[in-house]
Amino acid sequence: MAVFAKGIPRLAIISCAVLGFCLVPPQLLDRGPNLCLWRHLFHLAACPSCGSTRALAAFFHGHIRQALAYNRNVLITAPAFLGMLAKDTSSLVRDLVRRYNARLQSPRTPPEHGLS
Repeated sequence: MAVFAKGIPRLAIISCAVLGFCLVPPQLLDRGPNLCLWRHLFHLAACPSCGSTRALAAFFHGHIRQALAYNRNVLITAPAFLGMLAKDTSSLVRDLVRRYNARLQSPRTPPEHGLS
């Protein structure tokens, strides 16, 4: 299983991110402050990733045109999120099935009762 920073499984991080994008409407993000670090540090009019959070929220709400208007990189980031989510989920399921099958195939010894 892929691991993120400090041993946190990547599946947990991506699941929380996708869930957040599904729950938070992009209109709510429109009203919030601009948090772009690059824009504030370098006084840029816009950086290549500006609007990505709103674009992902719009994408996961099914508003593809709105997502593209926020930032066109959503065509790469959203499928990447979904691909990593699918890959990590399938890896987890495969690992659980492997462990279950190993448990079924391990020889079980009957408990000893001390009667001989």
